[in-house]
Amino acid sequence: MMSSLKGSTVRRELLTEAQRAQMLALMQLCYAGVSPERFAKDLDGKQYVILLHARRGGELVGFSTVRVAEERAGGRLVEVVYSGDTVIHPDWWGHKVLQVCFGRFLLSRKLRNPLRPLHWLLLSAGFKTYLLAVNYFWRTVPRRDWTPPPGREDFLRELATRWFGAQYDAGRGTLRFHGAHYRVRDGIAPIDRAAATHPHIAFFAERNPGHVDGEELVCLVEIRWWDLMRALGRSVWGQLRGWARRGLRQVGVRVGT
Repeated sequence: MMSSLKGSTVRRELLTEAQRAQMLALMQLCYAGVSPERFAKDLDGKQYVILLHARRGGELVGFSTVRVAEERAGGRLVEVVYSGDTVIHPDWWGHKVLQVCFGRFLLSRKLRNPLRPLHWLLLSAGFKTYLLAVNYFWRTVPRRDWTPPPGREDFLRELATRWFGAQYDAGRGTLRFHGAHYRVRDGIAPIDRAAATHPHIAFFAERNPGHVDGEELVCLVEIRWWDLMRALGRSVWGQLRGWARRGLRQVGVRVGT
């Protein structure tokens, strides 16, 4: 059985104007405050884009932009993968294709330099993005149930200050863009009473109370071989279970007709 979504990773400069327009439209559907100018600036600062298309119809239903950079942490060369704009149409939530594609991308970076530390820099304006990190990778900063090794938080603060300048609040660990910026549209992935009881979601809301206004929690995720293999395995298993459930529903519809 095949997923109803297909994912691919492409170089940013290979995107067509039609694809760029579709990506902008999808961002504007799910986020308020998305201007074409800021969207284009964010996109042009990345090297790669993960695209999600529906197999039937071929429409673009999700994407994530990615930047790769070399940095130094504690005198050692490390690689940082930075996730920029990321969105999935609400009709397609629950599919694991984006996680699988991003996991494969991280794996490709680890294989290029197996001994070089790899970190994922993630900005979380909504709890669903934050959960992508903490549910799959234990060594996430900040995280409610893990104490990072000495120097890790210093590296995160130094990196965020250099990359984002005055827009980064080192004391709060959050990023607030000057002027108009994105925020999740009202009614899309709200932290309701049920969600607020989840420990990681409650922690996210506590650390980033300004998320409703577009403030973003700056996270740094260490990508270890073991965590990456486990994350890929969980994502693939989630895909298989999703396919099975959808297949059973289709069988039920046929039997009932």
